[in-house]
Amino acid sequence: MLESPPMWDAIVSIIEWVADDSAQVLAGAVPYLLIGLSALYVAWLVIGYLRVSQVAIDAESAVQPALRLPRAPDGAIEAPRGVPYCPVDGLQYPPGARFCTQCESDLMLSCANCGATIRAADESCYRCGTRDTMAVAGEGPA
Repeated sequence: MLESPPMWDAIVSIIEWVADDSAQVLAGAVPYLLIGLSALYVAWLVIGYLRVSQVAIDAESAVQPALRLPRAPDGAIEAPRGVPYCPVDGLQYPPGARFCTQCESDLMLSCANCGATIRAADESCYRCGTRDTMAVAGEGPA
C-alpha cells in the first residue's frame, strides 16, 4: 500500500477542521460581531445627534426657521453673501448654523468679503483670509 504525501495530510486536516470545528468558532464569533455592529450603530446615532444639535446653539438668539432660497433658471441656488445655506435642500439658515437640519450636510456660505463659497464651519476664507465670513446680523448683504 502507498503512503500519502505530507501535503495530503495537511489538506485532510484542514478539511476536517472546517467540517468539525468551524461551526464552534463561528458560533463563538457571532455574538461579538452583533455587539460590535450594535455599538457602531449607536455611535452613528450619537454623532448624528451631536452634529444636528449644533445648529443655532446661540442661547441668546431666538430660534429662526430655515427659509427656502430662490433658484436661478439654471437650477443654481441664489444665496446672499455671508448667510449659511444648504446646497442640497436650498434652505437658508441663521448665522452660526453649521449643519442642515433636514439632510445633516455641511452648510455653505459665500464669504461676506470676497464672495468665495466656503463651508459655514470654516473659521476663515481660503481666498481672502478674512475671519469675518458671515454677514453681521441685521445688516444686508454686501
